[in-house]
Amino acid sequence: MFAVQSRIAAFFTFGMLTVSAIGQDAAAGEAAPRTITLAEIIQKGGMPMLVIAALSIVAFFLILYYFLTIRGGALYPKTFLRRAEDAAAAGDADALRTLCAENDSAAAHILGAAAEHVIGDTAASYSAVRDAVEDEGARQASILWQRIQYLMDVAVVAPMVGLLGTVLGMMKAFAGLDVGVSIANKADFLAQGIGQAMYTTAGGLVVGIGSMVVYALFRGWVNRHIGQLELACARVIRRLVSQG
Repeated sequence: MFAVQSRIAAFFTFGMLTVSAIGQDAAAGEAAPRTITLAEIIQKGGMPMLVIAALSIVAFFLILYYFLTIRGGALYPKTFLRRAEDAAAAGDADALRTLCAENDSAAAHILGAAAEHVIGDTAASYSAVRDAVEDEGARQASILWQRIQYLMDVAVVAPMVGLLGTVLGMMKAFAGLDVGVSIANKADFLAQGIGQAMYTTAGGLVVGIGSMVVYALFRGWVNRHIGQLELACARVIRRLVSQG
């Protein structure tokens, strides 16, 4: 019991000494406050801060990849749709299937399934073709949703890593109050532990909140593009079936 009380008393004593020293330096004006750099924050944050920095890099490249792939020009290219409509208007399902095989867009996969169904059943109705491509359309939509889900995973993991760094930092701070450590080193352990806790907490929250905000933007973006993809494919399928 006496050892526990001694540790608590030492903790508050070092806290008061630190506050007093800061107040004296500010009053004397001996040293101006120095801005800490990002490299120093990562170094003082320890291993959890390195993980958070790696997650931020992953989030950055994911966002860049989404900007390049989740767009109309990649999901339903205008040139491809124009050529697909021409083939459908001519009732040439074979040409449409060949055209879709040469393109790797989501619209090509959906229209390719429609062309395959029409070739296999020349008397297919619009509702039959639509039912045949619904599975492929659902698969393409699932791919888009799964793609942006990785960004949400970063938004969830980053604050948890920051919390782990907070716990490790506080453990380090209290470990410095061990009776076997000299008084001079106790203050260093306390400052380093609290610094690590604060840096990792802030870093995890910044990466997590930023990733979650961008994920919300991409979620609306994906919804809009899925709707446009459905309209574009439905227009081609109607022409194909009417000519068939």
